[in-house]
Amino acid sequence: MAPPDDDATDAAVLAWKAWRAAHRRTLALCRKQQALESELARTIGFPQAVLATAELPSPMRISSLRQFDELAADLPSLCTRRAEVAAVLRAHQQRWDDADRAIGYSVARQQEEVASDEEERLMTGLLAAEAVSLRGLSTKLDVLIAVGADGAEGRHFPWPELRRIRRDLARLMQLHRHHTVSINT
Repeated sequence: MAPPDDDATDAAVLAWKAWRAAHRRTLALCRKQQALESELARTIGFPQAVLATAELPSPMRISSLRQFDELAADLPSLCTRRAEVAAVLRAHQQRWDDADRAIGYSVARQQEEVASDEEERLMTGLLAAEAVSLRGLSTKLDVLIAVGADGAEGRHFPWPELRRIRRDLARLMQLHRHHTVSINT
């Protein structure tokens, strides 16, 4: 007797459908927050102060007081400029925050984080689910390929091999369907 191949009863397939919807939502929110961040960077610029002084070979962009303090540790004469740099950074950060509130960047970033956490939770459930069909097994490979290809180790992981396994599985699914149709007719 052939194993069941009914999507409605395969926990892995059902979990994959939920994960796929969450994955699409996460990707859409990621694109949205990236576009908003790009808009902020283009219109306001990332908060920074430009420090020009005789002690430096050229003007230097300072993005935090920590960065200033590290620089001043090597050039103590800069310490007198700390309050000035802090005021410029605060003012720039305030412009960023005001523009952020106006366009909703931080809200979009938070929504993306929540969606990503949900996607991760669903993926964990999917990979733990018992596949009872070839399609259920195939969905697990789909998720690993979709998520892994975007990861930092993308070039070094055996993606061509996983894709070949996925194609083999799809071929076996076709043979299984063909065999099932032949037996029933």
